[in-house]
Amino acid sequence: MDREINKVEYQIRKFERGIKVAHKNRLLTNEPGVDYNLIISNYIGEIKELRDRLERLTEKKCFSSGRWKILVKGRRQPSIPKWPV
Repeated sequence: MDREINKVEYQIRKFERGIKVAHKNRLLTNEPGVDYNLIISNYIGEIKELRDRLERLTEKKCFSSGRWKILVKGRRQPSIPKWPV
């Protein structure tokens, strides 16, 4: 379980850094044919899915009265620090 959480956190940070690099490249170079907005929106979609998955992996649940109950809501932010650009 911890290995999967670490993998999801790593992927979130990787995509967040990708967004920062895409923003920086868009400001520094104005390459024709490269759609940085599309790249950034794809990264944002991936990050949202990964954060949903992280939340599900880190929530505390118990089975009571024939159904699962969430005791503690999971976290959506990785515990590892942000990566520099």
